[in-house]
Amino acid sequence: MATVVVQQQQTFRHTTPPPSSISPALNLNRSPSPVPNKHLPICPTGQSPVAQSEHLSPIPDGHAQTSSLLYPPDNFTRLPAEYTVYSIDAETLAAALDHLASQPLPDPNHVFPWLHGLHPENQYQLCFFTNRKRNFQQLPKCWRGITLVKLGGDLTKAKLKGAVAPEEVLSLSDSQFFLADPQEGLGIRNFHIQTAKLAPLSDIVIYAEDGLKSKDLLDVAGKIASAQHDWNTKNRPGLERHFNTFILSSWCQPTVSCSGDRRHLTFARYIS
Repeated sequence: MATVVVQQQQTFRHTTPPPSSISPALNLNRSPSPVPNKHLPICPTGQSPVAQSEHLSPIPDGHAQTSSLLYPPDNFTRLPAEYTVYSIDAETLAAALDHLASQPLPDPNHVFPWLHGLHPENQYQLCFFTNRKRNFQQLPKCWRGITLVKLGGDLTKAKLKGAVAPEEVLSLSDSQFFLADPQEGLGIRNFHIQTAKLAPLSDIVIYAEDGLKSKDLLDVAGKIASAQHDWNTKNRPGLERHFNTFILSSWCQPTVSCSGDRRHLTFARYIS
C-alpha cells in the first residue's frame, strides 16, 4: 500500500503589512521637473518695489552724472606735484560722502552690463551680453563716485570705512588703472572687480597710515592723478568733468573728546 505524503507549505503572516517601496501617490509616467537655476533668486510676482517707487523720485536725466561736492575743485588747495592733486579736510570729506549717499542710484540700464566686466578678448562674455544689450561696452556717463584709498597699514583697521589699498585699483609700476574685466569665462556678477571698475569713474581721496612720510603719500597720489589723466584723455576726450585726486589733510581721532563739535561728530560716522 502506497503512502502519500502531502507537505504543506508554512504560511507566514505579518501582523502589519510591509512598507511599500513605491508610494501610491508617485506617478512614474510624469515628466521630470527641470532643475532650477540656483544662480537666479526667487522673486515675488508682480511689479518690483523699485519699479513702483521710480515714479516717486525720478531722475530727470538718466545719463546725467551724479552730483558731487568735490567737483569742480576750484575751492580746493592744489598741492605741489607733477600732476594735479588737491588737499581736502575732514569736514569737507564728510559732507561729500553724505551728499553722495543721498543721491539716487543710476538706472541699471546705464551701468550694466559694463559693470559685469566686458573684456574685448572674452568671447563668451561678449556674446552673452551682445544678444541682450546694445552699446554694451559704452562707459557709463551717469556715475561720479568717491573712492577712498589708504596707503600702508592693515585695511581691517582702516580709519575710513570702505577704504581700499592702492594696489586694488592701480598698477603702481606704470601708474595705470587695472583692466579688471575677466579675460576668460562667463560671469554675470563679478562683484570682486567692481571696485577697480568704478575707481576710474570716481574722485579718489587718499590718506596714509600714521607714521608714513608725507613724501610717500604725495608720490602715490601723483601716480593716481597720472592714471586719471591718462584714463580721462583716452576714454573721455573733450569732456571737462574730469575726475581728480585728493589728499586728506586733517584727521579727528575717535578717542578725542569732541562732543560739542558737529564737524567731528559727522566725520566720526566714517571711522571704523
